[in-house]
Amino acid sequence: MEPALITAIVGGLVACGGGAWRLIDRADKKRERREVAVEELLKARVATLEGQLQKQADTFDKERRRNKRYNSRIKAAAGRWREQLLINDIQPDPAEWPEDDHDDTE
Repeated sequence: MEPALITAIVGGLVACGGGAWRLIDRADKKRERREVAVEELLKARVATLEGQLQKQADTFDKERRRNKRYNSRIKAAAGRWREQLLINDIQPDPAEWPEDDHDDTE
């Protein structure tokens, strides 16, 4: 082969390789930017969802405490009514007062 032909072929291959490298590098940088954008979006969504979850947990705890107090007042009133029935020789139905068989101290 002639040296001029070899030089032309090597020059063409170097140019093609450099162009391919440039395209690959550009695509990699574009992909990295998209990955960073998606990561930031997901972090923001996770933070929002964690905030909503905490708010719901707080609301649930507040409602549970409120219901527990309400149920205690209802049970106390029912106990007083039952005592009045027993004082007046009236057999209440049910005959046995149900005990608090579960623990709400969670």
